[in-house]
Amino acid sequence: MQLINRSGLFAFASLLAASLAGVPAVALAQAGPAPAAMVEQNISDINSWGFAAAVPVGGTLTWSNLGSQAHTVTAADGSFDSGLVAPGSTASIEFDTPGVFSYTCSPHPWMKGIVVVSPDATSDGPSMAMVEGSVSDINSWGFAVSVQPGQSVAWSNLGSQAHSVTAADGSFDTGLVAPGASATLEFDTPGLFAYVCTPHPWMKGNVAVNPVTGQEAAGT
Repeated sequence: MQLINRSGLFAFASLLAASLAGVPAVALAQAGPAPAAMVEQNISDINSWGFAAAVPVGGTLTWSNLGSQAHTVTAADGSFDSGLVAPGSTASIEFDTPGVFSYTCSPHPWMKGIVVVSPDATSDGPSMAMVEGSVSDINSWGFAVSVQPGQSVAWSNLGSQAHSVTAADGSFDTGLVAPGASATLEFDTPGLFAYVCTPHPWMKGNVAVNPVTGQEAAGT
């Protein structure tokens, strides 16, 4: 794996919750579904089960820091490390080796994520974000698939158990997705949406639906 770059965002709201509040959805021509996966890295270790970003071999993932603290994307096996990414900045990592890779934020190790790198992937990886659902609740901090209003996320079940994508606030639920199957959800409302797997609630993830700026709405 290779760190491609770290850079500042063109525009930055200091807190994700503040930046997303009260922003209406804007109809745009959307990209295809953001690819994600349900994974069981070790069938006998349930703590290794989770939700992952899916990327093809040679693909790149970019994380935008939408929080108020500096965060990292640091592989559990030491194979990649973004270094500290300041609020409002981004970091991109290229994935050249197939496999399933767990990562954390070094200064905030309760923030956990997974990347699945597959030669069978047919689309580029999703945009990613570092998020702080509530500045005062560190358990709401984590990593998220990042989409625009009207874009979908597609989860493929790569495990041996049925899993679900169920919103913590009850706003969406895929129902049980059988091994080898997939489920797609469209997100129309800006906000940060936490979700779990209903039968396996220790599997947790986030989707950040970002407000559309005037320039984006105009297609510029």
